[in-house]
Amino acid sequence: MAYLVQFQINIFALGVLFALYLFVRASKLRTFSGNIILWIIYATGASIILEPLTWIFDGMMFPGAYFLEYSTNFLLFLVGPVIGGVLLSYVDYRIFKDQRRIRSKMYYQQASVLTFFILLYNLYNPIYFHINPLTNGFNSGPLKELHYVVLAAFYAYMVFFVWKHRQKIPVQETLIFVLCFLSPIAGMVIQMFDSKLHFSWTSIVLGLLLVYVFLETVPSEEDHLTKLFNRRSYETELSHLLKSGKEFGVFIFDLNNFKEINDEHGHQKGDEVIVAFGRALEKIFSEKGLASRLGGDEFAVILRGGDKKVERYIHQLSTLLHQEKDPVVASLTFSYGYQHYHQDMTMDDLYTLADGKMYLHKKASKEIQLS
Repeated sequence: MAYLVQFQINIFALGVLFALYLFVRASKLRTFSGNIILWIIYATGASIILEPLTWIFDGMMFPGAYFLEYSTNFLLFLVGPVIGGVLLSYVDYRIFKDQRRIRSKMYYQQASVLTFFILLYNLYNPIYFHINPLTNGFNSGPLKELHYVVLAAFYAYMVFFVWKHRQKIPVQETLIFVLCFLSPIAGMVIQMFDSKLHFSWTSIVLGLLLVYVFLETVPSEEDHLTKLFNRRSYETELSHLLKSGKEFGVFIFDLNNFKEINDEHGHQKGDEVIVAFGRALEKIFSEKGLASRLGGDEFAVILRGGDKKVERYIHQLSTLLHQEKDPVVASLTFSYGYQHYHQDMTMDDLYTLADGKMYLHKKASKEIQLS
């Protein structure tokens, strides 16, 4: 119970991180910035778990206690610059939107590599910390404070980095980043005066929460009518896949004779048809694709993976529509075009090729109706 009281802020912070993790994983929209958020959650979660363990194992005497005490402190010292580097990677990407730039900078993990080698040196000449093998007690090394000074300097550099490039991002985003990076500095200063005030790692959760709520949670991701993703989300996902090099393809859908449906049955029925088609797309492509409404009666689906099941997906979609109780929806037909991604294709290339195939399909369907 004493540990629960001492580390209640860690438990609370871990709960917030877990909630953030669930929200990020629940989103079907995969972005590079979202992936970095996940890495920050993993690293911060590790630090919040490791910190209590270093206190719990301190002074305990049982087989393996020395290894656990030393290894948890080793990892806790290492995770600090890891978190800082990933956070700076996130900011860099928000400013420059360039995945290759982040990778070329090794996700800003140079300080982590340096810290790792210092910790290896610490095994033979304790400069950051020492664990007494007789008592299994933790003792600070002569340069322990230097580690926190370096971390604080790292976060201060992030504030400078954001301020230097403030012209490239909105004022609100600049403010969020500054608050995000100042909070860990404040937490480290507080904890240097009283080690039992566990603010250095938990304060990062506050900054991460601000970042996710105000920068990653975008209300305009959703199409208001169908509740599918909208054009902006479609372009965001497509941009992410183009830069990732993963295999995927794009469907473009257009409803046949939709104008006649509106003219004959009214715009309300037209909206119901749009919603029904969107619902069918979501059901068919929920596992392998991201369905979006681009506007009007035009839809797009980004299909992750290969194109071996294209015709099967189309057959399933037609069958599902024909099973609708609404006779207008049950008689609905659509035209489509599919384009698999090939190296060096742009977003416009994919859309143009898929859209061109869709119009050829629509033209062929009209010729069949007229014959």
